[in-house]
Amino acid sequence: MPTDAIKVLIAGADGVVLSEFLLGEGVHAIGSATGSAILIGGAEAEHARLHLQNGELFIEDLGTTAGIFLDGMGVRGRLGVSPGQTIQVGDRWLALQAPTSVQAKADEVLARRYRLIRPIGRGGRGEVWLARDEELSEEIALKRLPPEMANDAVAISDLRREVQKSRHLSHNNIIRIHDLVQPPGEPAFVTLEFINGQDLATMRLSQPGNCFKWETLRPLMSQLCDALEYAHQNKIVHRDLKPANMMVDAGGNLKLADFGIAASMADSLSRSSMQGSVSGTTLYMSPQQMRGEIPRASDDLYALGSTFYELLTSRPPFSSGDVTYQVLNVEAKPLAERLSELGLQNQVPDAVCAMIMACLAKDPAHRPASAAAVEEWISSSDDSSLPPISQLAPLPPITPSTLGHAPSDEPPPLVPTRSDTTPPVLESPQPTVHEKIAAAGWGSIEARDNPWYQGFIAVVAFFALLLVIGLRDLPKDKILGSVIFILIFWFGLSAIGKHLLKPKRFTCSQCGGKLLSDQPGPCPHCDASLT
Repeated sequence: MPTDAIKVLIAGADGVVLSEFLLGEGVHAIGSATGSAILIGGAEAEHARLHLQNGELFIEDLGTTAGIFLDGMGVRGRLGVSPGQTIQVGDRWLALQAPTSVQAKADEVLARRYRLIRPIGRGGRGEVWLARDEELSEEIALKRLPPEMANDAVAISDLRREVQKSRHLSHNNIIRIHDLVQPPGEPAFVTLEFINGQDLATMRLSQPGNCFKWETLRPLMSQLCDALEYAHQNKIVHRDLKPANMMVDAGGNLKLADFGIAASMADSLSRSSMQGSVSGTTLYMSPQQMRGEIPRASDDLYALGSTFYELLTSRPPFSSGDVTYQVLNVEAKPLAERLSELGLQNQVPDAVCAMIMACLAKDPAHRPASAAAVEEWISSSDDSSLPPISQLAPLPPITPSTLGHAPSDEPPPLVPTRSDTTPPVLESPQPTVHEKIAAAGWGSIEARDNPWYQGFIAVVAFFALLLVIGLRDLPKDKILGSVIFILIFWFGLSAIGKHLLKPKRFTCSQCGGKLLSDQPGPCPHCDASLT
């Protein structure tokens, strides 16, 4: 199948899509070397090459020990491939797909209103164009979706719901989403605010050592925390937080993009690409999001920690090998250790390092309670340090003194002690990380099964069982009515028990006080901020 471009999806051994590329004509290196077009951490520096020339596609084995496999068969030399085939390189799977054929062109008018000016981005999930809204006479960004989404009613419904939620976000550091448009006979597209700038993933590559200095990153991270706190207060979770979704305009203002959109598109396209994909980008996903649990603000805080980690060390916490297993089971290495491994020099304040590691905690209860708490934490790194203590001259040697009397051979008398006194507690001039957490008043909502509810359900089940056993002696014409009565009896009493007794009991982790629900907010007993 002749093609002038190819979409490459990279997945782990479990089938979870880690990243995707859209490649044009040329020779593309596959390997672990930094300049590789298709970067694979577990492969050799230059493991293989993918050739796209004159509309034909070839894979070339470079004679490595591990080799490469095409649809399960080993490859030697150079071999023609086509979209739809799968290449295995180490522990990664490369799925080749024909690129989205959106076929938009400059000056085209969509939905009789939006005139396309020039493309500003293209990927496996459609095209992004700078466009002009002819009705309002203003420039906007237009994200045109892949045709396969237009035929997926579930995907369009999910995307419409995300757009409806996110379009109400109005914040200086969040790109405004306008609308989801579905012209008859054309692929759907999303209109949003146009930002003339670069994303942080691109900006990082131009920094020395491919990582930001903290003083450069500090104002951007403050804006990010402010945007996340605003979104979470409005009960909206991003679900795909990463450097590529953070734009910086010419004035140095950070703009957070794709609230809910990128993740919902990943949900749809995973159904037509590789099994096992979930919302978000694996390198930045929390263990809970990886398991498919209900999205929470704590997922964004984990992704925020992963983002900080990459921007300050040049790589995410887990970037090679079985990423899914590592996210679920392995603790991330401290920043200083990762920087040392990579041979990089980057001065990161201790408070910032501690905050990042707290965000990357496997248990969401151990992460900061909110994005505002993260900002408060890293603000401690802005405090001026104490002046260094100068070295004191050594003291003269101490000689024993007998106050003019000859020394005695008798032991000194015992010093009386009091059992009711305790040694004084020395106060540290600088609070520790744990003291900061306690002072901030963070806490979590602990849920436990209600034994009264469980006992009630057991009693209801027992009586329902007795009624079922009694059906044996009834005539056949009365069995149906009796079954309906038993079902009404079961569901009715279960609903009453759930309303009166509550299946769960909620308590505050700080003071142990009882809570009426699991909704985040201040504890009514100790005023701790609960999450």
